[in-house]
Amino acid sequence: MKNKIIVLLLAITGFAFNSCVQDDLYDGPAIIQKVTATPAAPSSIEPVKITAEVTDLRQVTEVTLKYKESTATTFTSVAMVLGTNNLYTGQIPPFVLTTKIQYYIEAKNINSFTTTYPDKAPDKLSTYTVGASSLVSLYINEVFSDGTKDATNPDWVEIYNASDVAVDLGGYGFYDDGIKNSGGTKPKRIIKPGTMVASKGYIVLNTEYTNGEVDFGLSTSGDAVYLDNPNGALVTSLDFLTINLAGKKSYGHKPNATGPLTIFDTPTKGASNN
Repeated sequence: MKNKIIVLLLAITGFAFNSCVQDDLYDGPAIIQKVTATPAAPSSIEPVKITAEVTDLRQVTEVTLKYKESTATTFTSVAMVLGTNNLYTGQIPPFVLTTKIQYYIEAKNINSFTTTYPDKAPDKLSTYTVGASSLVSLYINEVFSDGTKDATNPDWVEIYNASDVAVDLGGYGFYDDGIKNSGGTKPKRIIKPGTMVASKGYIVLNTEYTNGEVDFGLSTSGDAVYLDNPNGALVTSLDFLTINLAGKKSYGHKPNATGPLTIFDTPTKGASNN
């Protein structure tokens, strides 16, 4: 009898211990991912549908889309609606041309944990500009393919924004010829939200050794690079498939954007090619 009591007590203790471990293990915020804005560059009569996958090991209780004009100080909140496969949707109404909209998503779970997308919102926000599809002029302006095989000075691509508006490259697809011809086995790199390039400004994107991980290197004996908008349409490209860039040389437009392509013995990384 004594042995049975001991076994029963051990079983109860083990169950209680496992329950506590599970509670400690799984307590935390929900996960927000696969966020899309459709259309990515709306006209003045188009609303924008924001979609996000929100998951939690316990229960998501509330998902809210918050948006505002960039000049406003307060956000408008919209409850996002749950569909299939943990996908939530919310809608931002139309705004006049050139209006810059800022938004983020907030999710709460049954344990009162809150998480946001982008991370650190509202200090960091996703954005789009109404009519940007007709306003944006982006160019791959210069490429460098003879980088060090570490994060010291890796291969890079310079993008020039000839537009009169700043552009958020978040959601744009960035890739080289090897990825393009991989038949889908190698994914495009999707640029993170909040990656801004100023009007008449430059941004340099390292093609490898980003965050300690190799994405794709460029070949000194020839390659090509491409930039797609969030809808998958090609925005700009630069073909140097027949150009040898060994010897720390770069290749790009001179002057900026639409000038003839030329080899630079001294790269002008993040600066004018004029």
